[in-house]
Amino acid sequence: MHILKPFQKEAVETLSNHPHTLLLAPTGSGKSLVFQHYLSKIRPSARAVFVSPLNALARQQAERFQSFGIPVDPPSGRGVWILNPEKLTGRLFSRLRKWRPELLIVDEAHSIWEWGDSFRPAFQRIPEVPKIANISKTLWCTATLPFAARKDLMARIGTGLKVLGGFQMPKNIELAPIHSPLFERMDLLQTLLLRHRAESGMIFVNTRSTAERVQKFLSFFGVPSIFYHAGMSLEERLALEKRLSLQTGNDPPLWVVATSAFGMGMDSSWFWVCILFGPSFSLLALAQALGRVGRGGGSARAYLLWHEDDFRRQGWFQQISDRNRSRLLEVQKFLETPGDPRFRLEKYFNEGYE
Repeated sequence: MHILKPFQKEAVETLSNHPHTLLLAPTGSGKSLVFQHYLSKIRPSARAVFVSPLNALARQQAERFQSFGIPVDPPSGRGVWILNPEKLTGRLFSRLRKWRPELLIVDEAHSIWEWGDSFRPAFQRIPEVPKIANISKTLWCTATLPFAARKDLMARIGTGLKVLGGFQMPKNIELAPIHSPLFERMDLLQTLLLRHRAESGMIFVNTRSTAERVQKFLSFFGVPSIFYHAGMSLEERLALEKRLSLQTGNDPPLWVVATSAFGMGMDSSWFWVCILFGPSFSLLALAQALGRVGRGGGSARAYLLWHEDDFRRQGWFQQISDRNRSRLLEVQKFLETPGDPRFRLEKYFNEGYE
């Protein structure tokens, strides 16, 4: 039997009494239990659509739904139909409308604004689905939603959106931006790894080739490590996910070098160090990376390596869209502004800034 925390009880009540709910709660705090409890205890006869951004995350959620006795992907009757955004179109969407779901659950809802602009345009259509498919109730779950994106969702959903919670920088994570020229970065990385040789951690990079290159660097110095990115085959990713799920805090330290393809749905409590090997493409991506470590409750460290040259080298990225250019400039401003980075990050997500 699961005992609900106060914020989960409030969220279940809000979901029961309001047409649309936006739940903002820290990574690993138990947002999933809100809709699992609702569908198993409050509305066991309901039909719900669950939109997941990643297959790995969808697999985990399917197992959790089934553990609550909730049917998964039912062709008819009650249960949860798990889909990715790209499947919310065409013939499958026609089947969805005929099924007449009453609830739309969007997990990792920040992906709409992080990926929907160019990487995966299907995300942009999700806020329109309730109206098109006549779905009367929605739940949007995330730990990191910028203030401007929250306002955009409220405008697109219309009246009736109840916002619960807000962004919280985990208190057990110490964030340390480090000004580091590109030609010194590998040496700095080696220094940090020596400092945390007894701990497991993650190194986030921006490209697949960099993930493999940095992992080779770690292997050369005898640091147990693996790389993970979206260019790997499904079999390779499943094997790595299985290996990581079996890892515990009592095992020898292990480092994962990954792009942003790794993260959401990876609920590991044995990561204690996060190193961003260069600026993230957005503050949203930065906050997501930070949410991967310190889930065991102990003290964790996060390092953000950056230099002005990083933003000059990423000029190609700025050409993709005005929105992405703006996001990258927000990261640059965040790093160049003095003061407590925790406070500034929370202000960005909860209040916004020009």
